[in-house]
Amino acid sequence: MTDSNRIKRRQFLQTAGLGAASAILGSGCAQVKPSPANSHETPRLGLGPHKPNVLVIMTDQHRADLMTCAGRDLVPTPNIDRIASRGVRFNNAYCPYPVCVASRMALLTGLYAHSTGAITNRDNLDWRYRTMANHFAENGYLTGLVGKMHFVDAHNHGFEYYMSINDWLMYLGPKAQHYANEIANHPLGPNFFKTVDDSGAGLPDIDGLWLRGSPWVGNVEKWNFDNMASPLEAEDHLDSFIAREAGKFITRYREQPFFLVTSFMKPHSPFYPPRQWAEKYPVDKIKLPEVGDISQYPQHIQRRIRNRAAMGEKRQRAHRAGYLGNLAFVDTCVGYVYDALENEGLLDNTIVVYTADHGEMDGDHGLYQKFCLFEPSVRVPLIVSYPRYLPENKVTDALTEYIGLYPTLSELAGLEAPERTTLHDIPGAPRRIDAASFADVLRNPNLKGPSAAFSEYNLRSRICEYMIRTRRYKYIYNHGSPSGVPRTTHELYDHEADPGEFVNRINDPTMKKVRDRLRDRLFAWYNPEKNPYRPQA
Repeated sequence: MTDSNRIKRRQFLQTAGLGAASAILGSGCAQVKPSPANSHETPRLGLGPHKPNVLVIMTDQHRADLMTCAGRDLVPTPNIDRIASRGVRFNNAYCPYPVCVASRMALLTGLYAHSTGAITNRDNLDWRYRTMANHFAENGYLTGLVGKMHFVDAHNHGFEYYMSINDWLMYLGPKAQHYANEIANHPLGPNFFKTVDDSGAGLPDIDGLWLRGSPWVGNVEKWNFDNMASPLEAEDHLDSFIAREAGKFITRYREQPFFLVTSFMKPHSPFYPPRQWAEKYPVDKIKLPEVGDISQYPQHIQRRIRNRAAMGEKRQRAHRAGYLGNLAFVDTCVGYVYDALENEGLLDNTIVVYTADHGEMDGDHGLYQKFCLFEPSVRVPLIVSYPRYLPENKVTDALTEYIGLYPTLSELAGLEAPERTTLHDIPGAPRRIDAASFADVLRNPNLKGPSAAFSEYNLRSRICEYMIRTRRYKYIYNHGSPSGVPRTTHELYDHEADPGEFVNRINDPTMKKVRDRLRDRLFAWYNPEKNPYRPQA
């Protein structure tokens, strides 16, 4: 290692916890430009002399309540908090499907997964669907995507500038061995050691790339989960690479309107943060949440809980330790991108969004990752900031579906509302997007917003799950049941009395009217009996 490289690495580590962008983004950024003196004024959106830029910062699998600005300091998130301090944070934002591909493709198209068929992590979005990127490109924006979107195939879906995980793997070169080891040593996914194939974590970035199986099989180390420190230096992590490249994009294209999605991998697996962040959450110090009584939950949920418990507490603690360290690290990377925007003097003319594709159970009910309709899995962080044009440092309790970002950002940017759902005809495709704008809530965070939010999961399985969430209740309709179980178990939770969703009141006779009303409304949204993806008996 050269002295120069040592200095760069030391500078990165010294400044990482402070949110300074210079070590990772370089020193060529412009100085911060002062805000206009009349910053209290609120001009009409989209009608200024310049189109506003749009910067969407996404992380993967970020649980909504794990932010300091949300009142929980288990993992300090000073950089995400900075965005929240200059915008509106949503307490009750929901993803449409707690799986990467389905949620992300719904966000891009404004269509639910049952509308497009992009459901599992092996489904690709039909290239003929029109996306948010297509919409902004057609309205004069340079569209960019840096990082993960889990497209599964090689289509860019409207992003004219695209740097994918494959570009990072080229940057890594021989160090990709370390990443393969991390993929193979998933704490709660022992099968990954046999396959070393996880397109959800970007190895490979395009699903099915290795026709004869992963070339890494038999060429990876087996770890014992005593600690979760990555062997990669901090600057070599994917999220560092994404932060640097997003900063370059902002600097390079600062003179023209851009629509940039900066999409980080963490806190999603691999659960191996750089050493400095891993040491903040040692495996042997991690405490696991109490599981509680699981007897009221559906059989398929009980089975998942038992399967996780059978893996042992050490693996569960390792998962949680790695997840928390990942979140602490990715907050730093978020800060680098926000610093780049600020250093270029673009904050006043940029709509900034922070969100994630789904949440993380983090041990609640004995569950980890996502793959269910409990709150920690389907509720997501959502912050929208547009200084001078929208309220700052506000919080709203309005129910919100995050796929509404498509029409919301169009409205804030002064564009026509998206009308076409396709670029070319697709038989049976919806004529209008499903998503609704929530710009009115951004302008007035005290509004109640819609009366319900919806989500769905497992549409290609024998147990399909559908959710309606109102301000007080959550009703889950589980369509189907495990083999040998004669009946379906639905779920009903009263969030006023039971915010942790520990008491399933579906069979409570005093709740019959509530249950029936919610069921009818859920079926009005989407009738599970019409799901064409569910396997036939």
